[in-house]
Amino acid sequence: MHRDSCCDLSCLTVILGFLVSSSRALENITECGLRCSQGLHCNSKMYYYDQYRDCRKHRSSLPSKVVEDLKMFTVLKCERKRQCSIRLRVKATLMLNEHIRGVEICTLSMHTFRSQCVVVRIKKNSSKKLAGQLVEIEHSCFNAEIADLISVTFKTIPYYCDIYLNQEYEVEDCNNEDIGRNIPICIAGKLNYLINKTEKTISIQVSDFLEDQAYTVRLCHKWFTCEDVGTIALIKAQDSIKEVTLAYSRIVPCLCMEGWSAIPDSRRIQLCPFKNYTAELWNGITYDPIAQELAWKPICPVQVVVNFCWMTGEDDHCIDLPNSIHKVQKEVKYSRVDPHPTLCVKFTTDERSWVRCPFAHGYLPVWNMSTRIQVDQLQLTFSTQDKSEFKMALCNRTAPWSCEPVKETHVRANCSGTNSIAVNLPQEVCDTNICIQGWRTDLEYSVRIQICDIICKLNSTEVSLQYGLIILFIGISLFLVIAVGYISFTGEQCATEN
Repeated sequence: MHRDSCCDLSCLTVILGFLVSSSRALENITECGLRCSQGLHCNSKMYYYDQYRDCRKHRSSLPSKVVEDLKMFTVLKCERKRQCSIRLRVKATLMLNEHIRGVEICTLSMHTFRSQCVVVRIKKNSSKKLAGQLVEIEHSCFNAEIADLISVTFKTIPYYCDIYLNQEYEVEDCNNEDIGRNIPICIAGKLNYLINKTEKTISIQVSDFLEDQAYTVRLCHKWFTCEDVGTIALIKAQDSIKEVTLAYSRIVPCLCMEGWSAIPDSRRIQLCPFKNYTAELWNGITYDPIAQELAWKPICPVQVVVNFCWMTGEDDHCIDLPNSIHKVQKEVKYSRVDPHPTLCVKFTTDERSWVRCPFAHGYLPVWNMSTRIQVDQLQLTFSTQDKSEFKMALCNRTAPWSCEPVKETHVRANCSGTNSIAVNLPQEVCDTNICIQGWRTDLEYSVRIQICDIICKLNSTEVSLQYGLIILFIGISLFLVIAVGYISFTGEQCATEN
């Protein structure tokens, strides 16, 4: 319990420290340089490398603690409004001694590995006069970069081995209010936009940016970075109208507007107002009829589960196809796909599911399944336009969209061209809860056609009609046989008389 409380307290301390550092007001200076305590005469010299010196053993006359405190601060050196640079101020508090002739303060950037050092010399009479007193030495001319991590070291002159201090300091980034408002590369500007969906354009107005610099605006798709979609414009510094109009192909969740000043390493501002347009993501389905391959590639980053389903025709319900589920972040491909109009693709995210049916328009089914009654025998007929193999199954309908398999049978059509294959069905299909399912087995992903509420008997009118047709057929056949016989007999008789 106590450990958890300490952990929570540590986390809270880190969060508060971050908030304080990001909102801390920074001092503006017009000049930078050295400042020493009153009465302490000193001068300084800058170096851009750390001078190596051998250390000496601690003298007995030196105090046990020479360096009382070492602090670092970020300050801004401004030439004019919104034209500032970052400086690091280092402030050391030490117990002066006659054996200390000065100090050396060095900074090392962990980002650029550039080193800067200042050597501060203390006049001998000052050392003697102020011996045993706390004095301050402050230097404000160390160059620093945004969000830099700086290692600061402190040594005495002469350099005593055990009088050495090292601390790290993290410079604020553009989220700090003063830095974000005064450092040129942090001033990203503001974007306002107006969408014209009829012409598929976005008008973007730019404000609050560096007026003496050009400004770039573009549309992009945001992944890990914002990927260019080919629409970009440059607003020149001398342009009186700070507005551009960019064309887009379609609005998707990751479509963003991005703007930045045309200076190296400039901060960029992004607006991504279309995050709710998720339905547009599922329209990129393609199908190759030669390879029988269906593919989908998202144009925005998304974590989605993709699978096939088939439409029942009842309330537009789509039943999942077994063994077709893929968890996708980029592209998914399905091979040997049956392009049937009722075969659909289902996309499922944490929010909801979307169904797209790429073969619903422009594709005619190359096969179908139906039932018919032939003289008291119920038959299942598969009609196909190419060489195909099928499987039929009887299933028990346990719910409106659930049918548990009972019995399966393979059916094969090996001939090319239009074919019909009839299969006699058992009497058990006449049960009201029994349905028939049929699908192709020569393809990996085939739609299932389901027939329920099967009519197993003809009504009296249909029976009369069917038997009437049979009698009519027999009558016509007998008439034709008699007619042909009569003609043949008459012909032979005429030949005999002649």
